[in-house]
Amino acid sequence: MKKTTLIIITVLLLFGSGHTYGQSKIYFDAGWELTSKDNAHYYRLIDKINDSLFNVKDFYINNVLQMEGHFTDLEKEVFEGLICWYKKDGKISSSETYTNGVLHGISTVYLKNGKIEHTCEYKNGKVYEGLYVGATAKYFYKKGKIVKKIEFDPPNDNYILSTEIYGETIDSVYWRTNTGKKIGVGIYRDDEIYEGLEVLNLLSNTLFTHYKNGKKDGIQKVFDTGGKLISEKTFVRDTLMLDKTWHPITGEILECIYKNDRGFQGRFIDYNPIYEYYREFIFEKGKLITKNRYRKVEGALLLIKTTSF
Repeated sequence: MKKTTLIIITVLLLFGSGHTYGQSKIYFDAGWELTSKDNAHYYRLIDKINDSLFNVKDFYINNVLQMEGHFTDLEKEVFEGLICWYKKDGKISSSETYTNGVLHGISTVYLKNGKIEHTCEYKNGKVYEGLYVGATAKYFYKKGKIVKKIEFDPPNDNYILSTEIYGETIDSVYWRTNTGKKIGVGIYRDDEIYEGLEVLNLLSNTLFTHYKNGKKDGIQKVFDTGGKLISEKTFVRDTLMLDKTWHPITGEILECIYKNDRGFQGRFIDYNPIYEYYREFIFEKGKLITKNRYRKVEGALLLIKTTSF
């Protein structure tokens, strides 16, 4: 919202000229702070319709219209009715409908050629119907509820995008890479994965986990932030059976057999992203015989002796 603390003072000084009092220009800098004509990037014209309604037009400094609409309060910039915004070339970019400063009615976003890109309807400040486009995802609404969400702006090249479709009792999530390659689909009940694939984009890795009847079943693959496979865990009806990891330096494949969800025989390495260290576990016949912690230093793992045995 533009900062107009001094606008009300300017308006009061101009009240004597009736409905055209506001034709004196109010100048703003690039950040919409009040400024002088010489430093202005925008200017504003105000026409008084009545004591509680004003027609406001903002212009780029080259006299191209930037915004037009009605205000019920100039100092607080309370919108009323249809408000339209324009690009520097004069073409409309978006329009919104307000009631007493609250979004209520149709909002429209336009393409560069002036055609409508998408619309949505607001009721009392909340999206009720149509398409709302956020910073990283598109949301489709029906009667105030999201029925579909499509992610489109991944934070990195290896982030897995989702398309979520919401039903009455079952939700479906379709997973894809940022190049559009389909990976799989997961079926959810009460916000919990029930069948198929679930992908978790975490701080230090990405997990691909398969489910049957609400339980982990199959191979869970773990990739690091660079998209490199670092671990495979085999589950049978939610029980971990085998943990296969790749040594972060040598690339050696390490395997550990599990029994009753506990390490039984073998060796594996994992990484703690919060404290930035690696942990190595070695089991023999169900007994943990070695637990080491390492830090990665100049391409090698340096043993932390104080926390190892």
